[in-house]
Amino acid sequence: MKIKFLGTAHGVPLKDRFCSSTMLEFENCYYLVDAGAPAVDLILRDGKDINDLRAVFTTHAHLDHTVGLIHLTNLMSWYYIESSADFYLTNDMQKASYESVISAGGQRNFVYPERLRFHVTDPEAPYEDENIKLDYFKNGHMNNSYSILVTDKTTGKRVLFSGDFSGMLALSDVPKILSEQEIDVFVCEMAHFGVKELEPYLDTCKAKSVYFTHVFPLDKYDGIEALKDKYAFEIHSPSDGDIIEF
Repeated sequence: MKIKFLGTAHGVPLKDRFCSSTMLEFENCYYLVDAGAPAVDLILRDGKDINDLRAVFTTHAHLDHTVGLIHLTNLMSWYYIESSADFYLTNDMQKASYESVISAGGQRNFVYPERLRFHVTDPEAPYEDENIKLDYFKNGHMNNSYSILVTDKTTGKRVLFSGDFSGMLALSDVPKILSEQEIDVFVCEMAHFGVKELEPYLDTCKAKSVYFTHVFPLDKYDGIEALKDKYAFEIHSPSDGDIIEF
């Protein structure tokens, strides 16, 4: 599995960063975790075939994590007519809204349900195929918001995507698995709490490396940099286009 950060900004894009989106690449296909960045543009600039997109998983419904799906699925409906993928949204209203937006474009923008398969995330029946297995952990950012653990079924490597947590981590919604089991990569979004609120969780963190994205305000990067001297695991602040390869 290769992980590529397509968008690493907070809720507002910056001149050098798009909003949250991460690509998981395999030999036969790829997946997205969130699609707040202009997903279809970045997929194509990366040289990927839209037909090789297998699925998109969203952590929650906020548009900075999902708005790229509108253009992506619209083009898949009428232009990339050989494409076929599953899209996991986190509530019924959002699912219905996306289907309506695409269909509003007229007959050529019909949502072909056999190819563009919209689902509402069910943590009790998580996604699994020959490449990956997902596990969901409810968090407190909003109703129906999740952290997502992705396991590479070939290598056993595991990556935990935090999604957005509650403000100031007031709901203690960091998944317990982070301190209970070894995880290869923890991708932690840092827009709604400070470094000091996170440190107690880092003190017990069993991840081999931590990547901080979705950082706001930007001076928080200084606090993240200071953490590198405190912990034995690797700490990174990736930019758009950065890659992790196992």
